[in-house]
Amino acid sequence: MKQSREAILLTDGYKLGHRNQYPKGTEFVYSNWTPRSAHWMNGAEEGAVVFGLQYLIKEYLIRQMNENFFQRPKDEVVSEFKRRVDTFLGPQNNVGTDHIAELHDLGYLPVRIKSLPEGDVCPIRCPMLTVENTHPDFFWLTNYLETLFSATLWLPCTSATSARLAKKQLMKHAAKTGFAGEDTGFLCHDFSMRGMAGVEAAILSGMGHMTAFHGSETIPAISALEEYYNADAEKELIAGTVPATEHSVMCAGGKDTELDTYRRLLTEVYPQGFLSIVSDTWDYWHVITSIVPQLKQEIMARDGRLVIRPDSGDPVKIICGWDKKDYDDEMSFQEIHEIPDCEKRGTYELLWEMFGGTVNEAGYKVLDPHVGLIYGDAITLDRQKEIYRRLEAKGFAATNIVLGFGSFTYQYKSRDSLGFAIKATWCQINGVGYDIFKQPKTDSGTKNSLKGLIRVDRDEQGRYHATDGVSREEEQKGYLVTVFEDGRLLKDWTLAEVRENLDKSIENSIKYGWK
Repeated sequence: MKQSREAILLTDGYKLGHRNQYPKGTEFVYSNWTPRSAHWMNGAEEGAVVFGLQYLIKEYLIRQMNENFFQRPKDEVVSEFKRRVDTFLGPQNNVGTDHIAELHDLGYLPVRIKSLPEGDVCPIRCPMLTVENTHPDFFWLTNYLETLFSATLWLPCTSATSARLAKKQLMKHAAKTGFAGEDTGFLCHDFSMRGMAGVEAAILSGMGHMTAFHGSETIPAISALEEYYNADAEKELIAGTVPATEHSVMCAGGKDTELDTYRRLLTEVYPQGFLSIVSDTWDYWHVITSIVPQLKQEIMARDGRLVIRPDSGDPVKIICGWDKKDYDDEMSFQEIHEIPDCEKRGTYELLWEMFGGTVNEAGYKVLDPHVGLIYGDAITLDRQKEIYRRLEAKGFAATNIVLGFGSFTYQYKSRDSLGFAIKATWCQINGVGYDIFKQPKTDSGTKNSLKGLIRVDRDEQGRYHATDGVSREEEQKGYLVTVFEDGRLLKDWTLAEVRENLDKSIENSIKYGWK
């Protein structure tokens, strides 16, 4: 498409004139990408997951810049740049085109990017990565790239952070209820693609989910992880799902013959393996208390699991039943009495009574493997925590329930959720280095930047911390490692490494009680 062919124009309009606004003699600009606040993202106070940079580098800084800029005729890309700027700012603008021609002549992107390991957690107000030009003639490039960095990185970082928080909560529940050593990769599922802001957003967010989990409906994110993170679906489990119905299937089967539809799906269409059936098309509690009991023999005889899917209502109550705090003080005895017993007890308890199960070494009940639940509507991190709490209170380990996270969790976010921003903290003018910083008096402190060159170290608990205003020699040390320089990728992360880093951060967080 036209936009991708103008790779050099993937920036904000006001960036075009900044080259002429810097002091004369400016040679180098050094900036950092930092999560500045978790004010709008509950639970993320310990930091943001580093993820998505390798996608940005491979897709935009290498592929698109090479194919759509350096490998195209110079007069063509310069003419395109001039046309866009002239029609955007007017023909009397002072942006010029010489710097674009000179960059084309150079033949590569003269930029150095240093980053923390992808998959690891970057604390709030600690730089996740730094960007600096490597050639003095192209000082303007550092912050010219800010918009592209911001637009591409905030979503995968934020979604990977959400996924990590969900996995951390699951790991805490698993440790308490006795299944910490089991595979939990499918117990949180990505249902968000249809609600994302376009296919690329779904891919970026979907990859973020897959840093923590295997369960997903976002097929394009699997291919993206193979292309950008060296994964191989034939050699490793990237993501997967199970056969599942939707409401159109159940509606087509007919309301009066819902039992027959259930039986046909279980015994004819999918006589073995996992099968998820959406069950609230008409009367969910009728399905649970009437249809499922009538099919108990067929369910128990299958080599597989029936996964029942509620899809509306309050997920906490539907899964776990009512809790004391659900009964409002103003509810009358009559109103409480009118709540059906099945709703008060919840699906998990009803399935236990129908199908039984085992009690594990930790003393928690584990539902029979022939049956389970998946709930993918209105699940949030807070509701996930409450579901686990209520199941624990009833003596259950949540081994047979999958929680599906949709676009509310993954799309109802913004760059501000973690306060991401790129800010310049050092520049060199006429051979002299200057520490620079931003500190607006009218702000609460969130927008304050660090100052000067930065080194990032790590403590004994595995937590990173930044020291600003360091010398060039000190800046070379620490855990910010060069991953891209002068058009070349220097560190190529694999999905397996990213997942390992993320899991280690969760282990350290739980072990040391990170705050």
